[in-house]
Amino acid sequence: MKRDYYYINNYQYNGDLAIGRHAFERIAAIAASSVPGASIQHAKQKKGIFTLEGPVRASFRKDGRIDLRLDVSISKNAESVPEVCSMIQKNVAKAIAKMCEALPFRIEVRVTSLTA
Repeated sequence: MKRDYYYINNYQYNGDLAIGRHAFERIAAIAASSVPGASIQHAKQKKGIFTLEGPVRASFRKDGRIDLRLDVSISKNAESVPEVCSMIQKNVAKAIAKMCEALPFRIEVRVTSLTA
């Protein structure tokens, strides 16, 4: 069964607290777009009417760890590609830790295009 929520430790025991997968994806997209020279690569319309995968995907492991996968576009005028990708990983990890009190286990950045 696929998990769609990340459960937060609730020490008051008045119920469960959880953050949805889409919230993690949106936080990661905003953090990645804030890096100079980087932007989220929005997928082109595929053959079908609907696309099932977006440019940012979060998945939760059974042990509670979070994996993020981002498709980004990098400007040709930006610094070196490895530096921009490293900055994206750092920004996303910092944003997730700050806003969700969770540490992502893996942040995979795929450069899908270079823009002018």
